[in-house]
Amino acid sequence: MSRRTVSLPEVWAERLGIDATDDVAQELAARFEHLTQFVLSGGIPRMGKAGAVSAEAATAHGDLWVLAGFLADARTAMTQEVNR
Repeated sequence: MSRRTVSLPEVWAERLGIDATDDVAQELAARFEHLTQFVLSGGIPRMGKAGAVSAEAATAHGDLWVLAGFLADARTAMTQEVNR
């Protein structure tokens, strides 16, 4: 049984649920833009302010999680290439 090497864009296209690997960069950029706009518009409650988390805040948290995961995978891929 042979194993096929899977590229970073292929992995992330599957994780993001998009068909084309060419769309991965656009999807990640859109998530980063949403997260940035949420943070810059003051959407994050001040420390000590307990309350219900909005749907937009939950989406921003998900965007942050996705971007952090992608960056970790990209770092691993780059490290592996350097060490070859």
